[in-house]
This record gives sequence, C-alpha cells and structure tokens, in this order.
Amino acid sequence: MVSDRAQCTTIFFTAMCLNLLSMRTITVTVLILSTLISFNNPSAAQAYKINTFSGSVGAEVLFAESKLAATNKRGAGVTLKGEYVFAGHVSGTISGGYYFMAGKKRLNIKNPDISAIPLKLGARYYLGSFYGAGEVGAIFFRGDNSRTGFSYSLGLGDKFKLGRNVFDIGLRHEGWSTADNSRGIIALRVAYEFSLNRKQNTIIPAL
Repeated sequence: MVSDRAQCTTIFFTAMCLNLLSMRTITVTVLILSTLISFNNPSAAQAYKINTFSGSVGAEVLFAESKLAATNKRGAGVTLKGEYVFAGHVSGTISGGYYFMAGKKRLNIKNPDISAIPLKLGARYYLGSFYGAGEVGAIFFRGDNSRTGFSYSLGLGDKFKLGRNVFDIGLRHEGWSTADNSRGIIALRVAYEFSLNRKQNTIIPAL
C-alpha cells in the first residue's frame, strides 16, 4: 500500500511539473505538503548525524516572478551544494551553480537572456527530514550586461530515499539585487545527495 508520505510527494512532483501553476498554487502546494509531513513525523530526529558532511547535485526549474516575468521566460539551472551538520537539527550549507533564463520578445525586440552564476552560504533547520532553509550570497551575471549582485533565498524542502539513493527536493523564493534593479524567482530543485564522510542516518524515510 502506498504511504501517505509517498502520496504527498507524488502530488508535489506532479503539481510542480504542470505548466498551469500560478504562484498561489505553488504556495498552497508547499503549505499542504509541509503540514502533512509534520503530522507524519511529529518526533523524528534530524536526517543526518552531527559532523556529517554531504554533497548534492541538483537540477532546477526557475519560475520568473512579476517584474522578471515581463522580460524573461521560465528558465533552468544546475547547482552543487555542500552541507555540514554541526548541531542538533541545524546544518550549514554552501552552494554554487549556473542559471539560464531566455529573454522574451516585445514589439520585435528581444530582451537580454539571463546567464548567471550564484554563490551562497546558508543554514537549514530540520524537523525529521523536512527542513526550512535560508541563504545569502552573490550572483554574477554574465554576457553583455556583466555585473555582480546580492542574492538571498528562503525555502522549504524534504529528503527521502528511493532504494539506497537519497534525494533532496526543495522549493524557495530567491531575490536578486543590483545597483539598478531588483528581481526574483521561485526555484524548484530536485537533487541527488551523497554523504562524504559517513552513511546516511536511517531516519530518512523511504518511499
């Protein structure tokens, strides 16, 4: 029989992949998922033991928010993340990667593509395998409009096992600020995770 957790995760994946999703739908989906996970794991320990260092490689879908949506299409990214558990329920993260969002055409004039490299430091707080996360750092825009901006993000996520493989799925709001502009995205990240110095704690739920 499929568990409540597996059903919730399946619903979440399906909803995130639909082209008709609005920002309100994304928010509601995350709130429902986080509430169900909290009820299913009321007293679970953190997903990794203290002093565990892990890495992950993830693919991202980037949804442009209001101002950015007027000039650029939905985009994609790839990110690398390192995570170190240094206290009960708390870990620190470092991440970097590459984003690309094609420019839209308006009145036969194409807006510039966005090609950028983010580099951020952050922290996560765990309730079982579910977590809240925050990050701050820099984003380096490439191409004709090369410049550096400030970047921050706030999000929610969950880790789960499929067989012996561990996956990390997260949803976040990310803001970019430069001297002349402020823009934002909603990013969905699905990543394969691996422990670098010890095996994962078996508390991570299997689907």
